[in-house]
Amino acid sequence: MNEREIAASYQRDGYVAVEDIIKDRELAPIREFITGRVDDFAREEHAAGRLASRYEDESFGRRYAAICQEQGIAPRGWGLGSFGRQFYDLYTLPGVLRVLRLILGPEVSNIGSPALRTKLPGSVVTSFPWHQDSQYVDQSQVGVKEKHTGGLHMVTVWVPLVAATVENGCCWVLPGSHRWGLLDGARGEDMNVRMEEDIESRGTPTPVPLEPGSALFMSNLCVHTSKLNTTDECRWSIDYRYFPTPGRAALAADELAAAEFVRDKVIGGKTAPLIVLSEGHVPDWEEWEAEVSALRA
Repeated sequence: MNEREIAASYQRDGYVAVEDIIKDRELAPIREFITGRVDDFAREEHAAGRLASRYEDESFGRRYAAICQEQGIAPRGWGLGSFGRQFYDLYTLPGVLRVLRLILGPEVSNIGSPALRTKLPGSVVTSFPWHQDSQYVDQSQVGVKEKHTGGLHMVTVWVPLVAATVENGCCWVLPGSHRWGLLDGARGEDMNVRMEEDIESRGTPTPVPLEPGSALFMSNLCVHTSKLNTTDECRWSIDYRYFPTPGRAALAADELAAAEFVRDKVIGGKTAPLIVLSEGHVPDWEEWEAEVSALRA
């Protein structure tokens, strides 16, 4: 698609999948980071006698799944770290920024922390029910409904690290659902948000299989889900979010309040938002690392 088609598709559907905008060498550092952390985990667990094998001969897709299978665990999320130069480089990929400028504007920040998705085989807790990303941004506590960002345009970028297929749990979307507003839903005891209506009756569920090198751009109000992984390997992916930079983007009063809510929540989590597009100064890695380190100290 050309730029006009990308923008039109996103505006119409609330999402757009753009192929071949990330080079394999640009994803390699993230895969290497995962491989290293999984190796560290395997060595620690094996040395402690909690793992019979380190599964060193297994593939990138299979190794973590084999470890979790032996231990009888199915973590909801990745808990082995997600900060470093490789993540800064991911947030500032030229191909991604070109699309962001088209659909979000010239003054954009990343929230500074990604969601690394392990998507383990047969894992129900990582088969996220239908939701809007604003529901996760706005709600922190089980059963407590909050709405802050329904009027703010944010963008999620979802990037597969292995082929994402229907069989291993690719994303599904409801085209046009971004025009429905911020819907009702709340976090359950498993921390997953669940909608309060039969959302599939309002639209046509559409799978979005993707190959590595492609990216799915979704509005924070686009209703989406991911279903059960029926293969024997992890469906590795990473997603991360962008929002208009408070104080730089041209925002109405309610939009500014929502953007400040996002910024303050990020800072409260000991991470600094990263300005990635601006007519002013854009921090380099060393500047952003120093800002995050100061917050964490």
